[in-house]
Amino acid sequence: MTHTHTYQTLIFFKKARKHYVHLTVKSIIITAFAVLFVIQPSFCAFEEILTTQEIQGTLENTKLNEIFGQYLATVQMYDPERATFWGIHDSDYLLTERNAKTMNFQLRAFKKLRSNLGKIKKDVLYKELQIDYELLDHMLEVDIYNIEHLDKLKNKPQYYLTPLFSIYELLTKDFGNYNIRASNALKRMKQFPDILLEAESNISHPPKIWVAETISQINEAIDDIHEFLPLFRRYTSYDPLSKDQLHQALEKVRGSLKRYKNFLEKEILPNADGDFRTGAYTYGFYLERWHGLDKTPGAIYRYSQKAFNMSLKEFEAESRRMDPMLYKAKGWSAVLEKLPKNHPGVDELITAFQNELDRSYQHFDEFKVVQFPNQRLLIKKMPGFLKSAKPYVYYQPPFALDTMRVSELYIDTPPQKTPKDALDKIMSNSFSYTLIELLVTYSLMPGLHLQSYEASHNPSKIRMISHQPFITNGWACYSELLAGEMGFYSSYWAGFMRAYIKVLRSARAFVDAALHQKKMDYFQAVNFFQEKLHLSEGQAKSEVLRISNTPTESLGYIYAVDDILDMRKRYKSAEEKYFDLRDFHTQFLREGNIPIPQIKSELKRKKKSGEKIIK
Repeated sequence: MTHTHTYQTLIFFKKARKHYVHLTVKSIIITAFAVLFVIQPSFCAFEEILTTQEIQGTLENTKLNEIFGQYLATVQMYDPERATFWGIHDSDYLLTERNAKTMNFQLRAFKKLRSNLGKIKKDVLYKELQIDYELLDHMLEVDIYNIEHLDKLKNKPQYYLTPLFSIYELLTKDFGNYNIRASNALKRMKQFPDILLEAESNISHPPKIWVAETISQINEAIDDIHEFLPLFRRYTSYDPLSKDQLHQALEKVRGSLKRYKNFLEKEILPNADGDFRTGAYTYGFYLERWHGLDKTPGAIYRYSQKAFNMSLKEFEAESRRMDPMLYKAKGWSAVLEKLPKNHPGVDELITAFQNELDRSYQHFDEFKVVQFPNQRLLIKKMPGFLKSAKPYVYYQPPFALDTMRVSELYIDTPPQKTPKDALDKIMSNSFSYTLIELLVTYSLMPGLHLQSYEASHNPSKIRMISHQPFITNGWACYSELLAGEMGFYSSYWAGFMRAYIKVLRSARAFVDAALHQKKMDYFQAVNFFQEKLHLSEGQAKSEVLRISNTPTESLGYIYAVDDILDMRKRYKSAEEKYFDLRDFHTQFLREGNIPIPQIKSELKRKKKSGEKIIK
């Protein structure tokens, strides 16, 4: 049967389901035979006729697609900023209204969609669509849970600053017509002061560290709001009216930020006594329903504690190997101080990252262990208002559903006016050539950039919009290890540095599990980083702040990479001389953004059925 014939048949069934739902399955099958007979020049062979199960599966698949379309429409209606980051641009001129009425409408819509999804006969769907069904169900369940339990309108003062990033991305992402994007960005900027007024009506007793974080972000936004001006230049250069509107909008934004800061400092901070810890129930909910893990919170706590102890022993052994005398006399922290400090200049930093990226492309193409990511990437300086909100080197993937896929690597470059001694310290600690190699392998190639590119090959839009930090974090960490195996690192200290980073990540995972299950308080978590990893107080507080905002996500850095290594070991053992590392990586990544346990089961199913995975 040709694709055209199949498509016409599906259209028929879609119309039949809408207008003739009273038909029995038997009558539908009879009608199907008639349609096939009319469409084809001669009657189909028996083998080509759809079975009853296939017909039912087609109908249920149509229902799944309809519910997913309704999900996208619901998000576009009630959360246009989220829709923008998914690549749905019909509401790019609107900001998300942050009030209880809008949130309740969205909640009711999500519950209705999940109820309708539950009516689909999952077992008759094709196997890969059953995974999409489960993924959409879990996405809706997590959305509903977050609205009902997190109460971010009251608890997250930083949530009201996120529109600035959505405006920035409209201007910098290369999709569609620039003038339309700029016009929408300006419209959103004009609405931004109203969002901060909503904040004053909503916020009540948030966690103190989140209020302090928001004040810090506001200060940076006020200082760097002028960074938006050059992004609008092509839009305003020939239109004095739009130029005046832009300057007026920016002044109102600056004024509203100052007002919001004053509100937080005087009215909220003195009474900020909220608890940012999620608790064991919510932590377990995320483990099971978001990440797909069959693990209790207690089991994860014990796992992360054991992982930290093991990684610390490995790092101590690596320190002893690097400098036995110094390690014996002063410990691993003294060996860490010996790391090479050579680094590029501030004005050479972007070029240094680009050069390392080019070298990684060449290196991994030569070794044939991963595919080449044929996707645009822009390396740029991080805007000021993002500096306290994101890691100092931050990969932003393309908008999920955009056909023009452009990703960005933001780098927090220190200001040129920074005093020389302070500047040299920042650059040597954050941007030594040894670290740049690691940052490139983690964030770009073969890390997050490659993962984003490969995941885009999966045709499922449900998987495209899915956010699975275990996949992204785990693959990025695995990429660092893979780069070492393939001899990419040029520095003698790279292995030592990777061992230290592994300790840091396992510490984050342990604190994440302990803190959010309320086995630690804020001060105990800060002390843990100071005592175990010799971080400064400021560094330790930054670590805890980051973990406080992202419960369960730090776990992916160690748990997921262990899973990937275990899968690779099993496939290599089973296939022996026929094992192809590049095929394994491509198969893994092209399953898309689904929980790792589902990737395991899906690859196992395809291998058992002999299905060709890599097209």
